Amino acid sequence: MLSAKRVIKKRLPFITITLVALFILLPQINTRFIPVGSDISFHYNRFYDLAEQIKSGNYNYYMALYGFNSSGRIINALYGYDIAFLNGLILFFTQSWLKFQLVSSFTCLIIAGSGMYGLMRTLDCTKTLATIGAAIYMASAPVMYYVRALGFSSWGAAFLPFIFIQAIRSVKNRDKPINFVFLALSMSLLVNTHTLSAVLATLAIIPFFLVSFIQSDRKLNWIKDMILAILLFVFLSLNTLTAYLEVFLSNNILQPFIPKSFVTNATYISITEMYGNRNIGIFFGAIFIFQLIYFIRNIKQTSLLERLMTIVGGTFLLLSTSLFPWDNIVATLPFLSIIQFPFRFSVISYVLLIPMFLKTITAFERNLSSKQSKIMSTSLLILVGFILVEANSNMVKNAQRWQDDPVAMGNNRSNLIETEPDNIRNNLRSPDLTKVFDTIEKGTPDYLPISKNTTSQELYSKIDPYEVYEKEIFDNQKNITTTILDNGTIQLIWNNKKNSSKKKQLPLIVYEHSVIELNGKILDKSEYDTSDIGSLIIQPKNGKNTIILSYKPVMNMTYVLIIKLIATLLTIGYCSIKAYSKLFIRKERVYE
Repeated sequence: MLSAKRVIKKRLPFITITLVALFILLPQINTRFIPVGSDISFHYNRFYDLAEQIKSGNYNYYMALYGFNSSGRIINALYGYDIAFLNGLILFFTQSWLKFQLVSSFTCLIIAGSGMYGLMRTLDCTKTLATIGAAIYMASAPVMYYVRALGFSSWGAAFLPFIFIQAIRSVKNRDKPINFVFLALSMSLLVNTHTLSAVLATLAIIPFFLVSFIQSDRKLNWIKDMILAILLFVFLSLNTLTAYLEVFLSNNILQPFIPKSFVTNATYISITEMYGNRNIGIFFGAIFIFQLIYFIRNIKQTSLLERLMTIVGGTFLLLSTSLFPWDNIVATLPFLSIIQFPFRFSVISYVLLIPMFLKTITAFERNLSSKQSKIMSTSLLILVGFILVEANSNMVKNAQRWQDDPVAMGNNRSNLIETEPDNIRNNLRSPDLTKVFDTIEKGTPDYLPISKNTTSQELYSKIDPYEVYEKEIFDNQKNITTTILDNGTIQLIWNNKKNSSKKKQLPLIVYEHSVIELNGKILDKSEYDTSDIGSLIIQPKNGKNTIILSYKPVMNMTYVLIIKLIATLLTIGYCSIKAYSKLFIRKERVYE
């Protein structure tokens, strides 16, 4: 019994994190609802494609074989392939969108909580305070975005604390500021998950590492470790980096649409509304404002690390709001339009200001009497309780929407094939995973190849890529038989009864390194055309036609993945040895 109590006490933080995740997901578990967010079709197609590739054994790293109407689009290779593959594995084993969503959301929450717990322990917080910080972060809008509305940026938010653990360590530990293995591993996790989160993280950690370098007495060692970190990062992220170079250097890729106003997509604080993508909410708003005011008033009493964390967190919070003149800046520097939504900057604020707020509360308590300290601790627990209840209530609200109108959570109404609410719910819960695509058919033009003679903005002003995609891919499937071949290629067969002089547009997306075989002959680029969004146009013959689409990259991805696998195994081995060594040393100390 005593041994069991010791184990429970030792594992209590992670038990608590698990219970918090279950509490947040409880409304979904009870009502069995699926969050039909705006991006459900996009992400479920990604995960379904990889789940089917795993199931069939027909692999193609670049082309979508089973998802996205077997159009051969390149999506997963450019959008967090590693975590998409993890989600594909979850779907493969669960074989249910509901079970998948529960397991996937639970995993995202646990990673986020564990990361924040580790970050706060790096700041020398007690286990209790670190657990509180983990719970608050798990219930924050950036993490909850995936749980409640399938926003994939939450996976980036889940891994963000790990990179800041390394940034904080570089400032705290002057003797050995950089552990190149863990720095490379944490950054590669971000890059292989969500690229924009990695970009934001890189911008945010620069001040930490600059300070670390300036205060280092062994600058050559610092530079050596940073170079080693970069090299290992390249090996651990080799598939993602290779795919980006492969696709973006050889194609003109359609950029995300530019919103009419950036200010309307900025962060704000609402007293009456629950938090959302843009709305920080009253509780997190109070946390951020309190911490920033306290910092400004007591800046001389704060440590260098506390100043760094609060200033960087506050700066990113400012960047996420309408106080920053985004519309004027984007008009002057158009390349910044890739940001799309300024509220995305706020995720850095959550990672840095939540720990600083809790550290501030702890500092307050040291100067209070025993009675006042208890009141402060109780108030903090009440605040945490309100935040967790708000997260749970948000899920309850979504559960109610599911019962009343299952598509009320996103902007999918105009993309519905099935409009009857009961049928929508049944289709999404069906054991036939493809039913969701027969219910919501949404054409997302991300990563489509466009003419090299036009810009993304010019194309958006000329056509609506969403509508064109629906016409050329969704509505162009009749009388065509699609088969996925064993070698990871896509075969289309149709019977051409019309005049052979008329060209045929096919529901396939063609990139620079795509290979098209028509009726047994490999076509030269001069023998076919592509539309504004890259769909294939060919000259068929009379009668039966067979076309096979494949993709031949400059670098064989098999070799790339083998190199990455070796680097990953070596990294895991190193981390295991370090963990064992720490555990062994700790046991020796206890024995002594």
